[in-house]
Amino acid sequence: MNIPFRRITQTPTEFNTSAEGVTLKGEVVFKERNLALLQAQLSGEITLTCDICAEDFATMLNEKIELLVSDGVYKGFNETYDVIEIEEKLDFDELIHSEIELIRNDYHSCDNCKNQERN
Repeated sequence: MNIPFRRITQTPTEFNTSAEGVTLKGEVVFKERNLALLQAQLSGEITLTCDICAEDFATMLNEKIELLVSDGVYKGFNETYDVIEIEEKLDFDELIHSEIELIRNDYHSCDNCKNQERN
């Protein structure tokens, strides 16, 4: 699902996309100049690999996502939001895949390894 940046208005545009058992549902609204605010909920089940024992395990996601979307290069700094830069179109399918990969690239440990660390 794509939306041209020029079609993002001050009236929130709702979106809903899914990939790999995960859903990204929310809205995007025009803020100023070349910036829009995206607020969404990332939810569903994802398979991760334990960084200790290398076994796969499933975990549930329920994360709030808030980003500024910049049409073109963002010049500046925002303390409140992460900023993603796009070229004319906001691709929600690309966004959900990026969020899934960010989660996968983090450090994860399965319940068995967490329990062994506590003992």
